[in-house]
Amino acid sequence: MRCSQCVLPDNTPNIAFDQNGVCDYCHRHQKFHYKGEDEFIKTLDTFRRPDSKYDFVVIFNGGRDRSYVLLKLVKDYGMKVLAVKYENPFRVPQAKANIENAIKALGVDVVHFKDGRNLHKRTVRNLVAAWLKKPSPALIPMICSGCKPIWVPACRIARKHDIHCIVSGMNRFEVVSFKRELVGISRDESSRRAFFRYIYSLREIAKNSAYLSPSVVLILMKAFLFGNPYSIGLRLLWPDITCVPLFDYVEWNDQEVLSRIEAELGWESPPELASTWRYDCRIKHLRDYMYMKTLNMTEKEDFYAKMVREGLLTREDALRRIQNENKLCLDQVQLVLNQAGMEDTSLLLTEPGF
Repeated sequence: MRCSQCVLPDNTPNIAFDQNGVCDYCHRHQKFHYKGEDEFIKTLDTFRRPDSKYDFVVIFNGGRDRSYVLLKLVKDYGMKVLAVKYENPFRVPQAKANIENAIKALGVDVVHFKDGRNLHKRTVRNLVAAWLKKPSPALIPMICSGCKPIWVPACRIARKHDIHCIVSGMNRFEVVSFKRELVGISRDESSRRAFFRYIYSLREIAKNSAYLSPSVVLILMKAFLFGNPYSIGLRLLWPDITCVPLFDYVEWNDQEVLSRIEAELGWESPPELASTWRYDCRIKHLRDYMYMKTLNMTEKEDFYAKMVREGLLTREDALRRIQNENKLCLDQVQLVLNQAGMEDTSLLLTEPGF
């Protein structure tokens, strides 16, 4: 059964339906309010650096939304942007090509930083091994803890170049409501406040002793302290650097985003994938697999349900997308495990209880 108004299935955590089959996620949804593009430009103007080579930093991964952010800042607003690129070991080749094409098309400078001592790969290996001891959908997001602290080198680079603002491509469609439900955070909590409440995850962590090993504890502490522009560590170390999300001001519309970056940056997504959302990192396939095996759904249901509620997508189109996109790429899952250095790449795929 799916909600008669959006597309959430009845196995969504803590979902309830009224007599007409409409879910409480729909009933509680509040339409997104955008501050407006004029207000965004005014905000950007306060961070311009006439005496400096750059005005802003964009952490650039080749994904669709950050490509759009870079395009808007440079072409629409005439800003001087420094692109900061993390050499993600799990990045797909097409994302690398998109980065190169965008940098060339826009003529921006780019600073690279790498995965020192294979920490990202070791992080994935340790967290997958811990999760497999007692699979929990609430702890699946922690698999991405390895790249959360990229805000630290990004802030260091910004400080080095006397830049006081990082413009991000975060948007509220990507705030997955059921993930909050799984750890006891209100769906309606603001992103700033919700980040601090993820301390509630400790209740789930405490149920699995594998997460209490020193190496895993250190990973999770770093992710909590430095894994978000609102995190405590970043605010203490770089209080003068502000993160401004474009899509708090300008409406996010996937058709607008895709049409512009494809036409003006030569942006492409891998032809073998039906979805352009978060395609750039292979770990996405691992997360999809984990969610399907524990909840029989993925984050896409929540994402497209919000698009339906916001009037950006019909329910029929959303259902069609879910049918096409919720197909597991097991070869990519095994590739991630190989890259992470797990000796038995079939371990996750054959784990008892799945």
